[in-house]
Amino acid sequence: MAHVADRVKARPRPRVAVLEWTDPPFASGHWIPEMVSLAGGDPVIGAVGAASRRISWDDVEAAQPDVVVIAACGYDRQGTTALAHDLASRGVLPPAVRVVAVDANASWARPGTRLVDGIEELADFLHPATDQAVA
Repeated sequence: MAHVADRVKARPRPRVAVLEWTDPPFASGHWIPEMVSLAGGDPVIGAVGAASRRISWDDVEAAQPDVVVIAACGYDRQGTTALAHDLASRGVLPPAVRVVAVDANASWARPGTRLVDGIEELADFLHPATDQAVA
């Protein structure tokens, strides 16, 4: 985690909304906002240590995210990708918002060592490594 935090510390911090569910939308809580911060983002919904909570699409829009992460509890990447496609087809999010579907079941929704994989994945999405030397 320290390596990722060092890699992104001088980079711009995109506004990131993580949704633990999409119908109805639920803002993430617990450790997920901290994951966003460590990955170089600014978590705009949810609070570290707080419970996940039901919100509205107006709340998501008001947060003005640059990125929306679909991390539906219990869903793998295929499942969250389907949810992201559903959101796109419904036009729920502004077209300028980037959406990333993650394997929430493996690297987001359960506390454990694989959370680091989720942080690395989000950091790579928010801050592509195009300007980094290959080790």
